[in-house]
Amino acid sequence: MNEEQIAEKLAEFEPAWAGRPNLFDKQIASKDVKTLLTRLEDQLPGVRADAAEALGRLKEASATMKLKALLSDPEPSVRRAAAVGLASLGDEAMSKEFVKALLDPSAKVIAGAAEALGLAGYAPAVPYLLKAYRTDHPRVAAAVAVALGRLGDRQAVPWLIQALKQGLAPVEAATALGELGDASATRGLCEALSHEFPPLKAAAARALGQLARTGNFDFILKDTAVSALHRLLADPDPRVQFCAALGLAGFGDPVGKQKLQQHLASH
Repeated sequence: MNEEQIAEKLAEFEPAWAGRPNLFDKQIASKDVKTLLTRLEDQLPGVRADAAEALGRLKEASATMKLKALLSDPEPSVRRAAAVGLASLGDEAMSKEFVKALLDPSAKVIAGAAEALGLAGYAPAVPYLLKAYRTDHPRVAAAVAVALGRLGDRQAVPWLIQALKQGLAPVEAATALGELGDASATRGLCEALSHEFPPLKAAAARALGQLARTGNFDFILKDTAVSALHRLLADPDPRVQFCAALGLAGFGDPVGKQKLQQHLASH
């Protein structure tokens, strides 16, 4: 099975899983730093911002001075991308500024800071992200859940399981649990398969497949999970069907593999 095809199909069904593509994905893949450095001076703000983010993702230390210069760019999106890029490069001061922003009274600012910390990969932020969780604001809960999944720290697993059960940003919580790969999430994800909300069923099915592929799964619940995923192959929602097939393929289930191939062939 082609991983790129799977990613494209997931993005088709649930764009939030893929996120907005960076303009320079090809340059990131080929590590074309020269082009990216040049595009930091582009006339278009979106180009400057994506180039800054790309250089951060590549951990390109030679971009540090240019990124610092962009912190005074007239466009807010460029300033933010430059800050995220610097944090990704290990700029402790910049990362700490994002952590401080988690204390801001504005939910919008907190959500933005959480997203930035996740993009920057700043692992020390995990305890602060957990404290920043707000039960009164789904946007904050969603941003925190996404960031915790990206940072890969398993101390976040109990919080995410609770977020999954409480129903506040449960789709993001399920997705993050799949990324973190902790067996203790198995039961909660299995229970989410019977939820009425299609995006949650889809996210839980996909997450269970991720746990199964990595072997971080409570095998006592294997039959329960596989049976539920088989039932979801007939779900009226096509994204649920696809993710159920993807989940079953993670378990090595032949029917799931066949259904997944059929979905990809029809793409």
